Amino acid sequence: MKKLIQLVVPMALVVFGLSSCDKDDNPTPTTTTPTPTTPTAPTPPTPGISGDYYGLMAAIQMEFSYSNPQIPQPVSINSELGVASFYTNPSSIERKDAGTVKVNNEALEKQTGNSYFINATPGLTPSTLNLTSGVSWDVSGSADVAAFSFTHTGTFPDYTGTLPTSIDKSQDLEITLGSNVTNADSVLVVIVPPSGSVIMHTFASNIAKAVVPSADLNGLPGVSDNTAYLEVIPYTYEIDTKNGKRYVFVKEKAVVTGVNIN
Repeated sequence: MKKLIQLVVPMALVVFGLSSCDKDDNPTPTTTTPTPTTPTAPTPPTPGISGDYYGLMAAIQMEFSYSNPQIPQPVSINSELGVASFYTNPSSIERKDAGTVKVNNEALEKQTGNSYFINATPGLTPSTLNLTSGVSWDVSGSADVAAFSFTHTGTFPDYTGTLPTSIDKSQDLEITLGSNVTNADSVLVVIVPPSGSVIMHTFASNIAKAVVPSADLNGLPGVSDNTAYLEVIPYTYEIDTKNGKRYVFVKEKAVVTGVNIN
């Protein structure tokens, strides 16, 4: 089983408060107070898919919400992401160069270690990957990876429930699924603390609720400034053979919120 390594990317611009003063012979220094910044959300993890394959490509729609006492109104950011990794053989964890990798004709940026990534957020370039209209992958290829294209058809998975804003370590964490989940094979529930280990569980998409037992939550640190993250990620995937090699193509809907941990 392989998993894409989780990346961390900025999801919003840092905004600073500006101040000014009139000129005079003896100007009085003016203190500039920074506006609280929108936090950086982690890229949602891509599920591990069992079996032998030579690469994984994931198209992700993310809804990220955040609030704390310093921010008068909750922040909500929608973005679209593309991530990809390629291997020379199924048993290797070493990622290989695959040339130019595009999703819906937008080129992913090759990262250190040959993983690929692109983030599209309103107000940034690109502002959208148009994933709702369809997902088409194009790989130009290299000496290690032969060129191929793939169109991932079908509707994007979705989650329409409301996430809690705090986690009580003394109780099981319960998240209602049921009719809140559509077009998904399975659902990941992920807790990302500001330090320590990430908690991740996989649930069937047709169950009434996901339950993360309190025994799994006990090791989490206390958090009072919403810098932990809770993610609910319904996903679907296809496996296709290109040039005699199997590749996995994933669609995810990631609903992410900042939470406190008590």
